[in-house]
Amino acid sequence: MVSPAEKELVRQLHEFLDGKDNNINIPSILNIGAGQSTSIEKQLSSLECKYRCDRIDIEDCSVTFPTVRHCWIGSVEEMTLVGSNEYVASFANYVLEHVLDLHKAAREIHRVLRSSGIFVASLPNTIAPEFLLAKRTPLWFHKMARRIEAWETFYSYNNIPELIEIFKVNGFILHDAKYWSFTEGYLTRYPLVSTISRLYDRFVSASQIKQLMGNVCITFKKPK
Repeated sequence: MVSPAEKELVRQLHEFLDGKDNNINIPSILNIGAGQSTSIEKQLSSLECKYRCDRIDIEDCSVTFPTVRHCWIGSVEEMTLVGSNEYVASFANYVLEHVLDLHKAAREIHRVLRSSGIFVASLPNTIAPEFLLAKRTPLWFHKMARRIEAWETFYSYNNIPELIEIFKVNGFILHDAKYWSFTEGYLTRYPLVSTISRLYDRFVSASQIKQLMGNVCITFKKPK
């Protein structure tokens, strides 16, 4: 199930790329923490976006996809293989919460972007109830509940305003920040609980209580 934050990430990239003069140069974008997934690339291509995408992750992120060009191994804090001022846009889909040094990461993202470029990130709101609970839940329970590989819960920032401030002090302007409740996305394997969580999500979304909304998409802009 695609989260609202991921959908918004794709929408922001599509809207930004659609405004470029792609008849002269096909814009380059950077997928940070790409893993082996091509979900974002596929969604952008389905919207008929013109782009070339490079990818970087701490593990092998090589994939075969028509719009993918270079695939590098490296951390977001030290993207030494990536040139400066190379990309009109970059994005990270549920990655920033795992980054150990967000200040270094923000500086590196700022470095690789061109002037007026954007960085879009989907990420968890760590003060939302489901993530506060996840912090206190033992690893064995995560593995049993999700039925996939799991790791110890770690969040690199305390809350969304703190993360926004980190990017601001490292040269970015906040362009947009949107919140959703999406507890259903974690409980789709359990029909009864999933139904209850869907009703909860609707209530929280209607109330617009950001502290309860765990799904976030933030867009930053590098100034001219």
